[in-house]
Amino acid sequence: MTEPATQSFARARVERLIASVRIGLAAAGLFGVWLEPEATRFPELTDALYGGYLAYALALAAIMWRRDSTGRLPLILHVADIVIASVLQCLTTGTSSPFYIYFVFALFSAALRWGWEATLQTAAVVFPLFLILGAYLNATQGVAGFDPNRFVSRAAYLVVVTVVLVFLGQHEARLREEIRRLARWPIPAGTNWTDNVREILQYGAGIVGARNVALIWSEDEEPWRYVAFASSDVTIERHPPADFEPIVPADLADDTFLCMTPLDAGAMIRVSRAGRLSARAGLPVHPDLVARLGTAPLASAAFRAGQLSGRVFFLGLSEPTAEALPLVELVGREVGASLDRLQSDRRSRDLAIVEERIRVARDLHDGILQALTGIRLELQHVAARERQSSSALPAADSRLIDLESAIATEQRELRRLIDDLRPSPALRDESPLMDRLQSLRSRIALEWRVPVSITVTPADLVVPQGCDRDLPFMVHEAIVNAMKHGQPSRVSVAISATDDELRITVDDDGGGFAFTGVRDHASLAQANAGPRSLRERVTSLGGRIDIESRVAGSRVALSIPLRTAAHV
Repeated sequence: MTEPATQSFARARVERLIASVRIGLAAAGLFGVWLEPEATRFPELTDALYGGYLAYALALAAIMWRRDSTGRLPLILHVADIVIASVLQCLTTGTSSPFYIYFVFALFSAALRWGWEATLQTAAVVFPLFLILGAYLNATQGVAGFDPNRFVSRAAYLVVVTVVLVFLGQHEARLREEIRRLARWPIPAGTNWTDNVREILQYGAGIVGARNVALIWSEDEEPWRYVAFASSDVTIERHPPADFEPIVPADLADDTFLCMTPLDAGAMIRVSRAGRLSARAGLPVHPDLVARLGTAPLASAAFRAGQLSGRVFFLGLSEPTAEALPLVELVGREVGASLDRLQSDRRSRDLAIVEERIRVARDLHDGILQALTGIRLELQHVAARERQSSSALPAADSRLIDLESAIATEQRELRRLIDDLRPSPALRDESPLMDRLQSLRSRIALEWRVPVSITVTPADLVVPQGCDRDLPFMVHEAIVNAMKHGQPSRVSVAISATDDELRITVDDDGGGFAFTGVRDHASLAQANAGPRSLRERVTSLGGRIDIESRVAGSRVALSIPLRTAAHV
């Protein structure tokens, strides 16, 4: 498989760096042999080999500067470097030779080429070679040609260099992974606000290495403060702007900090301010947040993005060190930017919905409403003509009047619907809910000639605006469904509310539904049974519908959580 071009270029740059270092080592080694010829056992052979090695290094450098990809050549060169280092050790003073640095060069090359794992593998080859070389020289030259103290110290150097290179390799790998994950920051899809926020927070927590994450933010043009806590799931709460004010002390408002001690008055934190670290003592968060954020370690960063401002808290860090603060700050900014994009997308969708509602309202006003007006005028004309005719029947005349009255009532309801569709509150019908329901009851009774009763408990019931708009439509649809399919002799509606829930119950004595018994919301949705449009409207409000169908009658019960309806 062909590797990506960017990766090939990066490897080529590494090989050019290694080739440059190899030239430097060869030139320095040749100079060292010339400067101290007594350091070699075979001066003439050593000079020739070093000269040949320098020529070899120059040739490799010329090749590397012409290549864009490296293939298997790095592995071949790596093995050659280790072999050459061993030969040069044997030709000089062995483990006491200054040219043992070639073993370090091999470790360095492995770290640059393949990372910390290759460094360990190279050390597993180089270190035994170094020991074998020392044992060989001790056996062939004796104590006079072998310095055990220098041998031990240089073996220790190789171990230390290996440990340092492995640590640096792991650190580089971690940085690369963090950069990769930042570059792949998710762009949430879909319209579910909670799911999108959860995805952003969990992704950010994964980069930082936190078990949980908390987010507090507010919008410039909205008088609310939002709090989100995410672990396996996410909960979003809405609070008055005075809650948790200030989130952090004023001197930490724009800073990133890390707290390793319990969140109390004696907490010790490390603060990153304009790239400089400092220490601070004292409670770093609002007292009401202490119990909710839990215990240390935690890190926090402020963000400002568009019209949003807030702060993100990363809880239960796996590596709580001050070195993580720049990453925490960067991830905090990404969280804020993503949240601002979500808000912008939601505002765009809301604007599109408003524009569509305006278009629909205009079409209803200019089309159906005007057509109904024409029908009313025609009915009035027919009724007047029938009254002038001697053959007119009183019952027929009364029926025409009733039809005209019913159409007039429908026109009023249609105008109310058009006003609800328009975005300006000044154009909406603000009549009391009970009056609207009684008008609805009168209209249905007139059209279907079936008695309908509607009771509301309490009589001055007030529900959130979103539910207030939908409540008459749900009642109307439930009653008309009963009229069309059950043909009842009476229909009764009971509406009641608690602090948390609105309940609507519609009873009739008609023929019931196609099934007998009680079915809850889930089973109705699964079987696609019951009034589909009504079920979808209730679901959009976060509620549920339950139906009891009997041989002589049915009961439709709607339950809507008022807190959910308030946000619709």
